[in-house]
Amino acid sequence: MKSRPFPEVPCVICSKPVDLRADLSADENGKAVHTECYVKRITSPQSGPSIATMAD
Repeated sequence: MKSRPFPEVPCVICSKPVDLRADLSADENGKAVHTECYVKRITSPQSGPSIATMAD
């Protein structure tokens, strides 16, 4: 039985292809992202208030 290749899906942050066999992360809108890209985005100072800040 031959498996079909996954379609090429771009990361919504960096636009590079996401390997769906290894990187199964999605952003808050359900779009495919590299885990590293998403972590950088949500931890960057420009990303807005963090949950800890919002709880204060």
